[in-house]
Amino acid sequence: MNVETKICGLVRPDDARLADQAGADYLGVVFAPSPRRRTEEQARRIWEGMTARRAGVFVDSKKDDLFRLAGNLELAVIQLHGTESPEYCRDVGSAGSWAVWKAVKVLPGTSLDEMLASYAGAVDGILLEGWSDRGQGGVGASFDWSLAADMRDRWPEDLRFILAGGLNAQNVRKAIDQARPDVVDVSSGVEKAMGMKDAEAVRAFVAAAK
Repeated sequence: MNVETKICGLVRPDDARLADQAGADYLGVVFAPSPRRRTEEQARRIWEGMTARRAGVFVDSKKDDLFRLAGNLELAVIQLHGTESPEYCRDVGSAGSWAVWKAVKVLPGTSLDEMLASYAGAVDGILLEGWSDRGQGGVGASFDWSLAADMRDRWPEDLRFILAGGLNAQNVRKAIDQARPDVVDVSSGVEKAMGMKDAEAVRAFVAAAK
Protein backbone atom coordinates (compact mmCIF):
# COMPACT_ATOMS: atom_id res chain seq x y z
CA MET A 1 0.00 0.00 0.00
CA ASN A 2 1.52 3.32 -1.10
CA VAL A 3 0.92 5.71 1.80
CA GLU A 4 2.04 9.33 1.64
CA THR A 5 3.34 11.29 4.62
CA LYS A 6 2.74 14.84 5.78
CA ILE A 7 4.84 16.62 8.38
CA CYS A 8 2.76 19.50 9.71
CA GLY A 9 3.13 22.42 12.07
CA LEU A 10 6.47 23.45 10.62
CA VAL A 11 7.83 26.70 12.03
CA ARG A 12 11.52 26.56 11.05
CA PRO A 13 13.21 26.20 7.64
CA ASP A 14 15.66 23.67 9.10
CA ASP A 15 12.78 21.41 10.14
CA ALA A 16 11.21 21.65 6.69
CA ARG A 17 14.55 20.73 5.14
CA LEU A 18 14.98 17.64 7.31
CA ALA A 19 11.40 16.51 6.59
CA ASP A 20 11.94 17.06 2.88
CA GLN A 21 15.20 15.12 2.93
CA ALA A 22 13.53 12.32 4.92
CA GLY A 23 11.10 11.83 2.04
CA ALA A 24 7.93 13.48 3.34
CA ASP A 25 5.38 14.08 0.58
CA TYR A 26 3.76 17.17 2.13
CA LEU A 27 5.12 19.96 4.33
CA GLY A 28 2.42 21.69 6.37
CA VAL A 29 2.36 25.22 7.76
CA VAL A 30 -0.39 26.56 10.01
CA PHE A 31 -2.09 29.88 9.22
CA ALA A 32 -4.75 29.59 11.94
CA PRO A 33 -4.62 30.62 15.62
CA SER A 34 -2.02 28.28 17.13
CA PRO A 35 1.38 28.42 18.84
CA ARG A 36 2.70 27.16 15.49
CA ARG A 37 1.03 29.87 13.41
CA ARG A 38 3.23 31.47 10.74
CA THR A 39 2.92 34.56 8.58
CA GLU A 40 3.04 34.53 4.79
CA GLU A 41 6.67 35.64 4.76
CA GLN A 42 7.70 33.10 7.40
CA ALA A 43 5.98 30.34 5.42
CA ARG A 44 7.76 31.42 2.26
CA ARG A 45 11.12 31.00 4.00
CA ILE A 46 10.11 27.64 5.46
CA TRP A 47 9.15 26.23 2.04
CA GLU A 48 11.91 27.85 -0.02
CA GLY A 49 13.82 25.25 -2.02
CA MET A 50 11.74 22.29 -0.81
CA THR A 51 10.57 19.56 -3.22
CA ALA A 52 7.65 18.25 -1.13
CA ARG A 53 4.21 19.71 -1.77
CA ARG A 54 3.00 22.67 0.27
CA ALA A 55 -0.02 22.32 2.55
CA GLY A 56 -1.58 25.24 4.39
CA VAL A 57 -3.81 24.78 7.43
CA PHE A 58 -6.71 27.21 7.93
CA VAL A 59 -9.64 27.57 10.34
CA ASP A 60 -12.79 29.39 9.23
CA SER A 61 -10.81 31.92 7.21
CA LYS A 62 -12.32 34.65 5.09
CA LYS A 63 -12.22 33.26 1.58
CA ASP A 64 -10.57 36.31 0.03
CA ASP A 65 -7.74 36.14 2.56
CA LEU A 66 -7.37 32.40 2.04
CA PHE A 67 -7.29 32.70 -1.77
CA ARG A 68 -4.68 35.44 -1.64
CA LEU A 69 -2.41 33.48 0.67
CA ALA A 70 -2.86 30.19 -1.19
CA GLY A 71 -2.13 31.83 -4.53
CA ASN A 72 0.88 33.81 -3.34
CA LEU A 73 2.44 30.73 -1.74
CA GLU A 74 1.46 28.29 -4.51
CA LEU A 75 -0.19 25.82 -2.14
CA ALA A 76 -0.84 22.28 -3.33
CA VAL A 77 -3.27 21.59 -0.48
CA ILE A 78 -5.65 23.76 1.53
CA GLN A 79 -6.48 21.95 4.76
CA LEU A 80 -9.59 23.22 6.54
CA HIS A 81 -9.90 22.57 10.29
CA GLY A 82 -12.88 24.70 11.27
CA THR A 83 -16.63 24.57 10.80
CA GLU A 84 -16.39 25.04 7.02
CA SER A 85 -19.53 23.85 5.24
CA PRO A 86 -19.56 21.73 2.08
CA GLU A 87 -20.57 24.87 0.16
CA TYR A 88 -17.58 26.77 1.53
CA CYS A 89 -15.32 23.88 0.59
CA ARG A 90 -16.68 23.81 -2.97
CA ASP A 91 -16.02 27.53 -3.34
CA VAL A 92 -12.44 27.06 -2.15
CA GLY A 93 -11.86 24.13 -4.47
CA SER A 94 -13.20 25.94 -7.51
CA ALA A 95 -11.03 29.02 -6.93
CA GLY A 96 -7.67 27.41 -7.73
CA SER A 97 -5.75 24.32 -8.72
CA TRP A 98 -5.09 23.28 -5.12
CA ALA A 99 -6.65 20.25 -3.46
CA VAL A 100 -9.02 20.79 -0.53
CA TRP A 101 -8.84 18.53 2.53
CA LYS A 102 -11.52 18.88 5.22
CA ALA A 103 -10.62 17.87 8.75
CA VAL A 104 -13.32 16.07 10.74
CA LYS A 105 -13.01 15.35 14.44
CA VAL A 106 -14.22 11.89 15.43
CA LEU A 107 -16.25 12.31 18.61
CA PRO A 108 -18.38 9.72 20.41
CA GLY A 109 -21.50 9.36 18.30
CA THR A 110 -19.91 10.82 15.16
CA SER A 111 -21.50 9.30 12.06
CA LEU A 112 -18.75 8.91 9.51
CA ASP A 113 -21.31 7.86 6.91
CA GLU A 114 -23.22 11.13 7.35
CA MET A 115 -19.94 13.03 7.15
CA LEU A 116 -19.06 11.30 3.88
CA ALA A 117 -22.50 12.00 2.46
CA SER A 118 -22.08 15.70 3.29
CA TYR A 119 -18.55 16.29 1.98
CA ALA A 120 -18.08 13.74 -0.81
CA GLY A 121 -18.01 15.75 -4.02
CA ALA A 122 -17.19 18.97 -2.15
CA VAL A 123 -13.58 18.17 -1.22
CA ASP A 124 -10.64 16.15 -2.49
CA GLY A 125 -9.84 14.56 0.85
CA ILE A 126 -11.18 13.97 4.35
CA LEU A 127 -8.83 14.12 7.33
CA LEU A 128 -9.97 12.21 10.39
CA GLU A 129 -8.51 13.07 13.79
CA GLY A 130 -9.44 12.87 17.44
CA TRP A 131 -11.02 15.65 19.47
CA SER A 132 -9.35 17.72 22.15
CA ASP A 133 -10.33 20.93 23.92
CA ARG A 134 -6.68 22.02 23.58
CA GLY A 135 -7.03 23.18 19.99
CA GLN A 136 -8.20 22.56 16.44
CA GLY A 137 -5.23 20.38 15.49
CA GLY A 138 -1.66 19.46 16.28
CA VAL A 139 -2.52 18.39 19.83
CA GLY A 140 -1.96 14.65 19.41
CA ALA A 141 -5.57 13.61 19.97
CA SER A 142 -6.21 10.14 18.60
CA PHE A 143 -9.42 8.15 18.09
CA ASP A 144 -10.49 4.54 17.63
CA TRP A 145 -8.98 3.62 14.27
CA SER A 146 -11.37 0.69 13.93
CA LEU A 147 -14.12 3.22 13.19
CA ALA A 148 -12.28 4.23 10.04
CA ALA A 149 -11.43 0.63 9.20
CA ASP A 150 -15.10 -0.33 9.39
CA MET A 151 -16.05 2.16 6.69
CA ARG A 152 -12.95 2.07 4.52
CA ASP A 153 -14.59 -0.22 1.94
CA ARG A 154 -17.41 2.32 1.53
CA TRP A 155 -15.03 5.25 1.05
CA PRO A 156 -15.36 6.86 -2.42
CA GLU A 157 -12.40 5.98 -4.63
CA ASP A 158 -11.87 9.60 -5.69
CA LEU A 159 -11.80 10.91 -2.09
CA ARG A 160 -8.46 10.76 -0.30
CA PHE A 161 -8.42 9.55 3.30
CA ILE A 162 -5.94 11.34 5.56
CA LEU A 163 -5.33 9.97 9.06
CA ALA A 164 -4.07 12.29 11.80
CA GLY A 165 -4.06 12.68 15.56
CA GLY A 166 -1.82 10.87 18.02
CA LEU A 167 0.45 9.36 15.38
CA ASN A 168 4.16 8.78 15.89
CA ALA A 169 6.91 6.52 14.58
CA GLN A 170 5.96 3.77 17.02
CA ASN A 171 2.27 3.46 16.08
CA VAL A 172 1.97 4.73 12.51
CA ARG A 173 2.49 1.29 10.93
CA LYS A 174 -0.27 -0.18 13.09
CA ALA A 175 -2.54 2.73 12.18
CA ILE A 176 -1.87 2.21 8.47
CA ASP A 177 -2.47 -1.53 8.65
CA GLN A 178 -5.73 -1.02 10.51
CA ALA A 179 -7.28 2.09 8.93
CA ARG A 180 -5.69 1.94 5.43
CA PRO A 181 -5.32 5.71 4.85
CA ASP A 182 -3.92 7.36 1.74
CA VAL A 183 -1.95 9.89 3.79
CA VAL A 184 -0.71 9.97 7.40
CA ASP A 185 -0.30 13.40 8.98
CA VAL A 186 1.84 14.16 12.04
CA SER A 187 2.78 17.29 13.96
CA SER A 188 3.31 16.96 17.72
CA GLY A 189 4.21 13.27 17.38
CA VAL A 190 7.60 14.19 15.88
CA GLU A 191 8.40 17.17 18.11
CA LYS A 192 10.92 17.54 20.93
CA ALA A 193 9.30 20.81 22.02
CA MET A 194 6.40 22.91 20.79
CA GLY A 195 7.07 23.67 17.13
CA MET A 196 10.53 22.08 17.15
CA LYS A 197 10.82 18.87 15.16
CA ASP A 198 13.04 16.02 16.28
CA ALA A 199 15.19 14.89 13.34
CA GLU A 200 15.32 11.23 14.34
CA ALA A 201 11.58 11.12 15.03
CA VAL A 202 10.80 12.65 11.63
CA ARG A 203 13.03 10.21 9.79
CA ALA A 204 11.67 7.27 11.77
CA PHE A 205 8.06 8.30 11.12
CA VAL A 206 8.52 8.60 7.36
CA ALA A 207 10.45 5.32 7.20
CA ALA A 208 7.83 3.46 9.25
CA ALA A 209 4.99 4.82 7.13
CA LYS A 210 6.71 3.96 3.85
